[in-house]
Amino acid sequence: MNPVEIWRQTLSERASHHQKTVEMVRGSAVPYHRRGVLSVPAYRGGAALQPEMAHSHSLQLMAKAALLPVDALFFDLEDAAPDHPAFKALARQFCAQALATTDFGPRVVGFRPNSIRSPYFADDLDVVLAAAGHRLDFIVIPKSESAAEVADIADLVAALGRALGWPKLPRLEVLIESPRAFLHAQAIAAIPLVSALVFGAYDFSRCIGSQVHAQTWLSDQLLVRQMLPIIAAAHGKHALDAVTAALPVRPKDGLLTPDAVAARQVALDLAHRDAADACRLGFAGKWVLHPDQIAPIQAAFGPTAEQAQRALRLCADYARAAMAGSGAERDQAQAGQVRLVDKAVAGMEFWVVQAGLRYGLLTDRDLNATGLTLAHLRAASLGPEHAEHPSNPWSPKFETNL
Repeated sequence: MNPVEIWRQTLSERASHHQKTVEMVRGSAVPYHRRGVLSVPAYRGGAALQPEMAHSHSLQLMAKAALLPVDALFFDLEDAAPDHPAFKALARQFCAQALATTDFGPRVVGFRPNSIRSPYFADDLDVVLAAAGHRLDFIVIPKSESAAEVADIADLVAALGRALGWPKLPRLEVLIESPRAFLHAQAIAAIPLVSALVFGAYDFSRCIGSQVHAQTWLSDQLLVRQMLPIIAAAHGKHALDAVTAALPVRPKDGLLTPDAVAARQVALDLAHRDAADACRLGFAGKWVLHPDQIAPIQAAFGPTAEQAQRALRLCADYARAAMAGSGAERDQAQAGQVRLVDKAVAGMEFWVVQAGLRYGLLTDRDLNATGLTLAHLRAASLGPEHAEHPSNPWSPKFETNL
């Protein structure tokens, strides 16, 4: 062969090799979706409360949480229980019982053990996973400092899951709440069992010597909050934003004075504001501290019915144009505004279509009215490389086990 023929053969071989590399997008390696993630104490009761009463109160609290209209929840052994072996033991016992016996319906469910560097971690993992590991969707990993720590936990979880024959392995949602964890976030996200990076704003601020102010923390922590969704998406994972600590609590006496009503509304508005900001940055969801935060947070992460219908129309128009040989279309749906719609724009709108279908804002009837299938829309908006990839949650071949 002459040099040009050799070059062409090399070109073909290298192009063929790289065609096997699938573009990573947010959530392409995560088997579930959630907007709000509710933190639920696994222990409820003061130090003076008798174990029998603490058991009753704690199980009632966890059972009530399982009925709330939240996408995901986890039972907390770290911050919820006093830092004493006796209380930690009770908390893990209550958590294991609740996870093993509660009907969670469609909710994504997990638990948070204590840090791997604490004296409680081994018992937390042993007791809870032995009792209910097969029912878990995720485990929250707190105070992570390196990818090696997270990889060791992943290996331990996978080994027990294989030994006990679990139908799926719980994923790891790793808190990024220290400077070192942030610097290792990319290596952590690359671990196959990891599904999410979770920003822990308060511990992060403690570590760098700053404060979290309700009105300014979005900009104060902007660098970290911009980077985590990018790092997570580069590995097909999710990023989850930190809690909004302003709680819309009701007075203990039940009397809502004008001042209490105003303070409660401010707290609800802050939760929605923070969630909307997180959504714009690319976070897939946000932690929830109080049941009344669920509605404003989940609303911020989902489209309105009008937005979902408009996205469906746009994706359908683009798919028809693509099948007819056009690479771009003009969108004139909004009065006075015209924009060029290419595959990148259609791909962004397909996220909205997916959310609309997932949360009941779009129906099969709406989809059928376009004359196209979801597969047609997916292929046109995202490209064929996303249609059947085994780590793609939109694909029927998606594997939930590792």
